[in-house]
Amino acid sequence: MRNFLAVALLVALNSANLSYAGLIKSYDFDGTFTDTLGNGVDIVASGGTLSGGRYSFANNQGLRLTNALPSTTDYGIELRFQVNDSVAGYNKLIDFQALASDIGLYVRDGSIDFYTAGPTGGSIALNTDYTVGLARSGSTIEVFLDGVSLFSVADSNQAVSAGNILNFFEDDNATSQRESFIGSVDWIRIHDDASTFGTQPVQAVPEPSSLLLFSLLGTLGLRLRRRKV
Repeated sequence: MRNFLAVALLVALNSANLSYAGLIKSYDFDGTFTDTLGNGVDIVASGGTLSGGRYSFANNQGLRLTNALPSTTDYGIELRFQVNDSVAGYNKLIDFQALASDIGLYVRDGSIDFYTAGPTGGSIALNTDYTVGLARSGSTIEVFLDGVSLFSVADSNQAVSAGNILNFFEDDNATSQRESFIGSVDWIRIHDDASTFGTQPVQAVPEPSSLLLFSLLGTLGLRLRRRKV
């Protein structure tokens, strides 16, 4: 019986760990800044408001995520957002260098641009939700718009986040924070890679594998207690 319980516990643990193998964190802004999956630290807002399941921000209001990525060199970031004031010029989406460098992912003149590594691609209009994904693997970054790959380009560590910190929507100090926009974001998700882009997260609740694990632990505890009596 002891061997059976040990094997069952290992199966339950492995099943629980595989539940969200690629989707690591999801910030859905449903009244809080917490990770829906319960795996990560809270994302921190600099101004802005939460309402209707979205985070809305003005110029240079934004979000900061520490301990952000499973690996600073191999990861996927996905966000669903909209621009509400202007798509002209540079408007920062993701900053990788703790607001100390102009490098990052932008909406640039109505397209998506990684400055300075890549070309531009896609088309962004006002007051419309778009899903943008950026994945880094090895020394290559690939950028997606609504599930379609826009471009893939070699990266000379420009998308390797300093201190594993990501800033969203807030522009860097190198350009006096003048390259930002007014908008809102529906959600932000962190992945192992691009393979789980589009995955819908589920509110963190005990799954069947977890319930099995708790049941087995309870059974094992009762057996050990009886043996001591």
